[in-house]
Formats: sequence, C-alpha cells, structure tokens
Amino acid sequence: MWTPSNRHLGGATALGGLCALLATLPTRWFGPRPTDSYVFDPPRFSALWIERTVAPVVAVAAALLILAGLLALFRRDRERMARWQRWFAVVAVVGVAVGALATMLIVSVGPQGVADPTAALNVLLGAALALLAVVLVVPGLVAWGVGYLRRERRRLGVALAVGPVASVLIVVANFGGVSFGEVGGLPVVLPFALAVLTVGYDLWNRAGDGCDGSV
Repeated sequence: MWTPSNRHLGGATALGGLCALLATLPTRWFGPRPTDSYVFDPPRFSALWIERTVAPVVAVAAALLILAGLLALFRRDRERMARWQRWFAVVAVVGVAVGALATMLIVSVGPQGVADPTAALNVLLGAALALLAVVLVVPGLVAWGVGYLRRERRRLGVALAVGPVASVLIVVANFGGVSFGEVGGLPVVLPFALAVLTVGYDLWNRAGDGCDGSV
C-alpha cells in the first residue's frame, strides 16, 4: 500500500498554505457582484459564484492539508522532541483538527444562510469550535516553535512561534479600530499561511528525517 512520503506531504502542506490565502481573497477582486436578480443563481465565474462555490471548497482543502502537514511534522520529529514540546504539539494538532471541523460546518451552510434552523445551528457550532481551535492552536504552535528554537531550528521555530501570534495581534488591531479596507481578512491569514508554507518547505527539504540543523 502506497503511503505519502514527507516530501509529498510537504508539497501538500505548502498547497494548504496557498489555499488558505486564496480562500480569504476578497471576492470583489474577481469582479463586481451580480445584480439582485442573480442572487440565487449567480453566473458562473462571477464574484458571487466564486464566493459560494469555489471559496468554501478551497477553505476546506486548506484546513485538511494543513492538518496533514502538521501531523507529518509531528510524526517526523516526535522522537527528538522534549516531552513538553511533544504535548504542546499534540494540542496544536488537535486544535487544527477542531478548526478543520469548524470550517466544514460553517461552509456547509451554503447560500441559504442562517434562515434554515439547521444551518443556523451549524454556524453557531462552527463558531464555537473555531474559538476553541484558536485557544488550542495558538499556544500549541507557539510552544512547539519554541522547542525548535531551543534546538537551533530557527526557520521552523520562528514560523511556528511567530505566525500565529502575528495573526492574533492583527485581529486585536482590527477590533481596536484598524481597518484593512479592500484586503478583507487577508492580513489575518497571511502570517499563519507563511508559517504553513515554511512547514511545507521543511518537510520537503528535510524529507529523510528530523535531524537537527542550523535552520
């Protein structure tokens, strides 16, 4: 039975980071939204069609690919981790899994919005799970990254420790009144996506094992 190598999973992880960026691109960049007469049946490849059809699929793909990449990183390096780092890595992976489930619940609502009671329940449950995912992922990834920094794995350590914190700080700044205008949620996702791309590169570049190195 064929099993993907770390190199394959590294490529998939990098693709997950790119998908995360694509899923948060403002749909207005793809053109004007259709008129009200097309709300329930938007023209193919219009901004509204991309928002309803393409973006949800890309978001779910991003969540699952990122989860696969972090699992691969944990599997590769777990024997060389300190016990505390290993536990925080598990917390981070569980958090990403919860986030993937939250993403699937939210995108399952579809164009009917929250008018349907089941859809409204999915949105509420998805939002609650997304909040739980943040609580698990941020400290988990930060501690995981600190463990790499202590072992002189600077590139991977900085990516895991700084990326999630930068995303959280951008969210806080947004609540504090900083507006990102036309770019929407892209600044929030960008640091995390760059961290994911770094994980993908590390899995690709160091596919053989998790040996220590200077970068």
